[in-house]
Amino acid sequence: MTNIATLLTGSTATHGDRIAIRHETTTLTYAQLDDLTARTAALLQDRGVRPGDRVAVITPNVPHFPIAYYGILRAGAVVVPMNPLLKAPEIAFILRDAGARTVLTSPMSAAETAEAAEATETDCLVLEPDSFDSLLDRIEPIAAVFDAQDTDPAVILYTSGTTGTPKGAELTHRNLLTNTATTVHTLFHVGPGDVLFGGLPLFHAFGQTCGLNTAVAAGATLSLLTRFDPAAALEIIHRDAVTVLLGVPTMYAALVHAELPDGFDAPRLRLAVSGGASLPVEVLHGFEQRFGVDVLEGYGLSETSPVAAFNMPRSRAAESIPASSRVWWARARSARS
Repeated sequence: MTNIATLLTGSTATHGDRIAIRHETTTLTYAQLDDLTARTAALLQDRGVRPGDRVAVITPNVPHFPIAYYGILRAGAVVVPMNPLLKAPEIAFILRDAGARTVLTSPMSAAETAEAAEATETDCLVLEPDSFDSLLDRIEPIAAVFDAQDTDPAVILYTSGTTGTPKGAELTHRNLLTNTATTVHTLFHVGPGDVLFGGLPLFHAFGQTCGLNTAVAAGATLSLLTRFDPAAALEIIHRDAVTVLLGVPTMYAALVHAELPDGFDAPRLRLAVSGGASLPVEVLHGFEQRFGVDVLEGYGLSETSPVAAFNMPRSRAAESIPASSRVWWARARSARS
């Protein structure tokens, strides 16, 4: 079975009692997340969603995002994630362009989404924590996961539209599964004992694949931060013993200059990953010196799910270079330092 939702069901079978999602004072084990997504899939089917239908999700980094994301996928539908800061005309454009049947929205985006949904005649459901959770409690979960094909679309990611209207990048289940597997096993080497920092927007390819899907595939924990703030990020790194930090250059710059809270410690932080733009050398060195961990840069785009190229850790990079070239490599590293 190819469906991305099997990342969750597979980890649930092995790591059901482990924490999958942490957000402020809320935690969801793999078993709890799996159950909630099974109920969400059943709810969507009750509202007329069928395999291949497009379902939009407009929510910040809160537990309802992974619940909706994997619930949509296990029902065989296609996820269309959107920035929760979009205005009604922007939401309406994407709803029309994607042909969305339903949109799931957070309370913070409810007014703009409702306006767009009315204009496009799209079914709209607000993920109000109390009422939505109560609704799921009354739904009989669907244990089965839709048997998707490799080439079936799973997610449509919309570009920023800097050269015109946003364009939808259609990603298949195989696209995303392959990229996730590479990230887990080749790039990050993530396992059940890891805690990933979830401060990147989950509606974006970087946060979705390298954060959410990677953590779930490995049976690790994703610790969510709704909106990036350096003080809050440092608190999460310390409190949750984060092992893998994911960020963009502006985040790293903020962390380099932020005041460390009293008692701050990050003994388990072993890897920092930067993407989205080129990381200034002074920020890279500043972070490495302050936190004692290498920063590895990657390049990708929505259309490549997203990782296309990635730096290797120093030890593995050195091992991969022929002996005849290692003197040059060592000099290059020395010059950069």
